[in-house]
Amino acid sequence: MRTFSIQTLGCKVNQYEGDQIAQVLRAHGLVETKDGPVDIRVINTCSVTSAAAKDSRSLTRRSVNLAGKTIVTGCWATSDAKVAEQLGADVVLTHHDDVAKKLSELLNHWNVSQKTFRHSDNTTAAVEGFHPARATGAVSASSMVATELDLFSLPLRERVGDRGAASDSSATIYDKHLPFTPAVSRRGRGGQTHTGTHSLPLLNQRQSSHQRAFLKIQDGCDAHCTYCIIPQLRPGLWSKPVHDVVREARQLVDAGHQELILTGIFLGAYGESTALRRRQEGPTGSGIGELIDALCTQVPNLRRVRLSSLEPGDLTSELIATLKSHPQIVPHFHLPLQSGSDLLLKRMNRQYTRDDFIQMIDRVNEAFDRPALTTDIIVGFPGETADEFARTLEIVDRAKFIHIHAFSFSARPGTAAARWTKDFVRGPVVNERIAILNALARAFSERYRTQFIGETVEVLVEQFEDPATVVRHGRCERYFDVYFEGSHPAGESVKVRIDRVTPTRTFGVQVRRSLPVLAATP
Repeated sequence: MRTFSIQTLGCKVNQYEGDQIAQVLRAHGLVETKDGPVDIRVINTCSVTSAAAKDSRSLTRRSVNLAGKTIVTGCWATSDAKVAEQLGADVVLTHHDDVAKKLSELLNHWNVSQKTFRHSDNTTAAVEGFHPARATGAVSASSMVATELDLFSLPLRERVGDRGAASDSSATIYDKHLPFTPAVSRRGRGGQTHTGTHSLPLLNQRQSSHQRAFLKIQDGCDAHCTYCIIPQLRPGLWSKPVHDVVREARQLVDAGHQELILTGIFLGAYGESTALRRRQEGPTGSGIGELIDALCTQVPNLRRVRLSSLEPGDLTSELIATLKSHPQIVPHFHLPLQSGSDLLLKRMNRQYTRDDFIQMIDRVNEAFDRPALTTDIIVGFPGETADEFARTLEIVDRAKFIHIHAFSFSARPGTAAARWTKDFVRGPVVNERIAILNALARAFSERYRTQFIGETVEVLVEQFEDPATVVRHGRCERYFDVYFEGSHPAGESVKVRIDRVTPTRTFGVQVRRSLPVLAATP
């Protein structure tokens, strides 16, 4: 039995794509394992910050020193393909490759061309049709014996020379060694064709990481925020056709997911050929509004839909009206602020002002019953003074975010902001400001949750580590976690009455065992 593991760093899009890659590997007969040695390790990397790139590099370095083969893919594999090769990765798949096609050809050639595959437990399996005279090059003790068509070892070993410096040849590492045919790409709503991860299969299996399933509907960004490397790695905008989203949603619900989180690199650009609002055609938000209508009316048993991230230009009055018309849309909105200073927002090249953001908050609060608001804030962006940070605190106090992902500015090489070294903010100042934001979020969260004492919420039960425990927990419609006693399996929806709130947790009592099956709304 051949085994694989997959480790994913980074955003929800990466997590979704990691599940797609795992589905391809299972389709080729590999079995996923969480513990012990494996035959194939997939490192699905992130490069959005310098810290993420460092983590990706470290994980790759550790992986190549273990038994078995290492496939490196994702954003860091795209931005630093040469480094991944130099570290000794057996395969590097970038966003410029047709990932699905190359991965499948890799596995197919592996199955038919090798005589012996050395498993992670040092046992071997014979493959009919191998001719020793056709094998080329030397292989290490941990490598499989391979023919010239073996995709796992020889071509890359020839190019990097025993994990030395890579050559200057193309980062698409197998084209001149294998009979790859031109990629067949999906066509986005804007008419462009794309490869990358877009040709990976629609998910039809239960996602293992959460009870809530991620569903990628959009990819790519050309907005070029000055701190962000992603437009260089995923430049072409692509939107998954509505009929594909509906079909995939049905498959995920049939697999046991009751909540879907719609995600993308720039979610608000769904249905658009650009993320630059001044160049977009048609009413803003019409594409995602059409998609929401289709999901909520054509997918039976879909209990919740959550949108991963929206900006002031996305949440128009028209889109809010569409969201409000469907009970499956949860009253939780993640609205990345980044900064409350107009000066810094302009330096970041964000497409809104502080007043735009405040107006969006007001529209959401007016339209929905006590919506939960969460956000991202970059602390210590070049040029952030105490006065600029105070402007951010003003909006935080107005929005009363129940969770703030506050993170320090990371000077990502290749971005404009990384060059503004004279304006960098010192570490102790950044840490102090992050502590202030976290304290405010904790206070706002406790105050927000307290107002629901005595009310009943719907909880989607999460996984629990101790099978003997009677304490269950899960996220309610408004995002916060609720703890209660019960014997419910993970994934079940339960009604819970909230009776106690602490600074860090919310507790309740089960009202009834489970909720009825839902039909799609007309």
